[in-house]
Amino acid sequence: MKRSMVTRTWLHMPVLVVAALLESCIGVTSVDELPAELPLKRDEKPAPPRVVQREEPEGKGEIRQVDIGSLFQLREEGRVFLIDVRPAFFFGLGHIPGAISLPLKKFDSQFPNLQSQFDAAREAGRVIVLYCTNEQCPDGLRTAGKLSGLGYSTSVYKGGWKEWKAAGL
Repeated sequence: MKRSMVTRTWLHMPVLVVAALLESCIGVTSVDELPAELPLKRDEKPAPPRVVQREEPEGKGEIRQVDIGSLFQLREEGRVFLIDVRPAFFFGLGHIPGAISLPLKKFDSQFPNLQSQFDAAREAGRVIVLYCTNEQCPDGLRTAGKLSGLGYSTSVYKGGWKEWKAAGL
């Protein structure tokens, strides 16, 4: 009986990994969250994009990029506050040393508990650096946008966990 349970568990592992990747990269965790719009039919043309004017909040923070060399130097000098925005599942599998976990999907509920750490980092002159899985993952930039709206300047390390790990750091 134990063997069949183990076999079933291993058979379901790819499904769990795919589900976690979907959540990480496109933010979909259930069928209910899929877009209401269906793909275009062959003869249909896409609707023109809508332009929405909105007023930017005062005190908006800047968003910059940081490369692996600069991030490594900031870490070595102790001048970085490093945020892993991937789902906690992936953070648990591995992350850049010294990073804290703040998944994009949990930002609104978890940020208030971490705000004092962000404030302390800013006051100490540390650079707030966000990273995700790799360049194709938009969560770092999306989280940076949320923090920018709250007045925090951030940098996004686009190479993410995959580049860091591949570099053997």
